[in-house]
Amino acid sequence: MTPASRARRRLAAAIATGALFTSSVAKAVDVPAAGDRSPHVNYMLSCQGCHLPDGSGQAGRVPNLRGEVGKFLWVDGGREYLVQVPGTATSKLSDAETAELLNWLVKTMGPPPPQAFRAYVPSEVSQLRRQWLRNPGELRAQLIARLRADRRFDTPPNTVR
Repeated sequence: MTPASRARRRLAAAIATGALFTSSVAKAVDVPAAGDRSPHVNYMLSCQGCHLPDGSGQAGRVPNLRGEVGKFLWVDGGREYLVQVPGTATSKLSDAETAELLNWLVKTMGPPPPQAFRAYVPSEVSQLRRQWLRNPGELRAQLIARLRADRRFDTPPNTVR
């Protein structure tokens, strides 16, 4: 056996061992499949890296979600905006997972949505994410201006772009 063939055999054995180890760890930890995760777990995996675990965001860079998300549902275009922002529209979550996550965010982060609020559904998410916003700051500013004019809330969402 040549040195090159021995090296190839060792490499193959190492790869096989690594694959078995990874598979064993995943089974031992019992990592749920993507479609089996709760909206809270999907938030932790897909959103909290920027919005932080409590939804507080990063001042001047990433919007605060706490007490803010639901406000957008009170103005025309706000419902669509929540789906079309880049982090939502381009996430690796399925349309169903994204709809569940948005519904969870509205309920969890607040404030309460309008009484006529209807839950997001996968077909709506699918349609809206195709038109994701390349520059969400401009629309966000317009929505916040509408909320200010409405005077429904003491403070409109923060103006982070």
